[in-house]
Amino acid sequence: MTRRLLIVSVALLAPLALVAATSHASSRTYTPCQQVDLPTWSPDGTHIAYYGRRWPQPNNGNNVLQAYCTMDANGTNAQPLAHTTCQSKCQDPPGQIVWLKTDKILWLVDGGPIYQATPGSKPAKLTTINDESFAVDAAQTRIASGPNFPGCLTCAGPVSVFSLATGHRVGRVGGSKFDNMFPSLSPDGKRVVFERDPTSDTGKTYGLWTASSSGSSVRQLVKTGFQPLWSPTGKKIAYIAHVGATATLRLISAGGGKSHALVSKNVENVFGWSPDGTHIAFESGTGTFGTLSVVDVATRHVTALLKMKYAPTAAWAPNSQELVANSTTAKKCWSTYTVPANGSTPTRISTCS
Repeated sequence: MTRRLLIVSVALLAPLALVAATSHASSRTYTPCQQVDLPTWSPDGTHIAYYGRRWPQPNNGNNVLQAYCTMDANGTNAQPLAHTTCQSKCQDPPGQIVWLKTDKILWLVDGGPIYQATPGSKPAKLTTINDESFAVDAAQTRIASGPNFPGCLTCAGPVSVFSLATGHRVGRVGGSKFDNMFPSLSPDGKRVVFERDPTSDTGKTYGLWTASSSGSSVRQLVKTGFQPLWSPTGKKIAYIAHVGATATLRLISAGGGKSHALVSKNVENVFGWSPDGTHIAFESGTGTFGTLSVVDVATRHVTALLKMKYAPTAAWAPNSQELVANSTTAKKCWSTYTVPANGSTPTRISTCS
């Protein structure tokens, strides 16, 4: 299957080997929380969870001091989550981190297991998926994933929907003859929208489809579209559309109908809807340089917020007033910022350089 722009929705890693939270090299003390990657907010907006590593990184593969970490929203009091520190034969970095309203933190391990833990508790496996990311509904009752087996370009299969309470599968959507991928759940978790592609790696698409989370009532939403995102209000669905050599961000009613463009060109990544459903955060640009921006869904006005480099990430605060974002240098040292959504000056809260 063809990998395209990633709409970032919101996951983490497996329990890591238990080691001391610091290691010593010469006279310097290193911590596993110095380099910030994939930051995301706590439900009350007072803390940030992230995947952390020591800096500078030694050139020895996955034998790097690392942990899942939390820090205060201003970047202070960084510390590893219990039972997640590792320095030898560690897992690959996660692709996503989610801090739920129940205070549980979820993370996805390379290969499929999703683990959960509350700060201070030992991680436990919730379920296993066959995808590189997953979606969570706004009510936080269900998760959904596609059949994107790592390394497989011609895999097919349904969207799978799981209960967040039990980890049990509650639905399969879209059948096994197509690539049913990049799912997004309605706010109540009862419906799902997804991209449907052929199993051949041609870049062709069969558009976007909606269905109930149990797998019934499958219907086409648009004939051409990629990576949909259901709005927190449940009324709209945003998605990517390609026009010539550029990528645009479009909006359509969840019930179907005519779509319209929110951002007309150079959409590089989409980071998600604000929790109040009024804005969408995205990266515009080409190559290694881009700009974190937000678009007002009602007026289509775009506000540029922060210059970004090298595959950045960004996540909305619960109050919809700011984001936490990463940008990095050629040395791959991440700097982390809190970024007001109104265009005010960002504040750097962490850097490993």
